[in-house]
Amino acid sequence: MFRRVISSSAENDDMHRRVISSSQAMSDDYIPRTVEDIFIYYRLRRVALLRAFGTDVGTLYLLCDPGYKENLCLYGYPDGTWDVKEECMVLPPNLPEPAVGINHARDSKSTIDWVTFVAEHSDSWLLSLAFFFSVDLSHHDRESLFEKINDIPTLDEKVKEYYPGQLLQSRIQKTNPNTV
Repeated sequence: MFRRVISSSAENDDMHRRVISSSQAMSDDYIPRTVEDIFIYYRLRRVALLRAFGTDVGTLYLLCDPGYKENLCLYGYPDGTWDVKEECMVLPPNLPEPAVGINHARDSKSTIDWVTFVAEHSDSWLLSLAFFFSVDLSHHDRESLFEKINDIPTLDEKVKEYYPGQLLQSRIQKTNPNTV
């Protein structure tokens, strides 16, 4: 269903992780207009972020090295991919931006606290996207949308469910034994 692609850019030797879905890609400039479309868009981005916090957490941790680059953001895309990159400098932005600087807190917190911190900020970004797209919906439709969103667990709840005890630490060390 998914295949992992790691590529490095020759220009600046950046390593970017994109997890590619074999399903039909949804364009990043697509604007959902109905409750159902906004909810699907929300869930697709959420699935990408769950993958970053789940099976790809070691790579996420490595890409967020605070000494490597400043002001990194975690992006989840509607095609099931995720990426860590510098914030978009387009002003005004077309979409709400995720939390900036997720890498700064990495070395000052325990690993699970840092992953939880990033998950909380990713939750708020997903909600801001849903609010952004629901601006033209009626009161009843917005209420329906947010009831649907509240019926599924947050990324923060899923991270805490994924990593009891030292499981997170061991998963990151498997990716790179020299870390943590």
